[in-house]
Amino acid sequence: MNDIFSIRGKVIIVTGGNGFLGKQWVEHLCSCGAVVIVFDTHHETPVDITDPAALREAVKSVVQEHGRIDGLIHSAAADAVPGSPESAQQFSPYEQFPLDLWEKELKLNLTASHVVTQYVVPEMMRSQRGSIVFVASELALIAPQNNIYDSGKFKDIAYVASKAGVLGLMRSWASYLGPYGVRANALVPGGMHRDHPLEFAKKYSELNMLGRMAQEGEYNGAINFLLSDASSYMTGSSFVIDGGRTAW
Repeated sequence: MNDIFSIRGKVIIVTGGNGFLGKQWVEHLCSCGAVVIVFDTHHETPVDITDPAALREAVKSVVQEHGRIDGLIHSAAADAVPGSPESAQQFSPYEQFPLDLWEKELKLNLTASHVVTQYVVPEMMRSQRGSIVFVASELALIAPQNNIYDSGKFKDIAYVASKAGVLGLMRSWASYLGPYGVRANALVPGGMHRDHPLEFAKKYSELNMLGRMAQEGEYNGAINFLLSDASSYMTGSSFVIDGGRTAW
């Protein structure tokens, strides 16, 4: 039974691998014996996934060095923590949400996921194997409850729209890649605690059945499952792990 969950030796690309969630997954995958390549602007070998030319070269280098690509995790995203300085514009009233910020977030959260997939899948299609994990959000399934934020603040509408788009993107790629034996699924996580204001964490926790936010590392098992042979008959699916929030 343990063998079907093994990812030892698999060559896996993680976009946003230096981010909050991405870093957890990189550390977990490495500890399981996977060969992990990070695509992130904040990395020792920076890769800007919004730059098609740089991205093309990065994928080419992975194939040249390792001979294949077994897995891809779309972890890169713009999502500011409530109460942080960078969240000031992102939590603007929707009629005031800046167009340049909207375009920037959709480019990173949605468009880049499509373009990265375009460059990676030819190798997977050739070998007729591979698993792609798109990372969505519980807010791809439900509307944000803005009363959990400070007065005058509203959940980043570009984030919500782009993550909903990720599910459509995932299903389209799953349908297209099925004949090649390549799988595409989405992890749909709930909020994970990371220096959130105490009042926000309390309000958020009351929204789900477990009465708390996810803790670091609690999505590692799901990522492992989606990349391993344990999920070999799973494609086009949304793997929801949100403490029961969307079941209420």
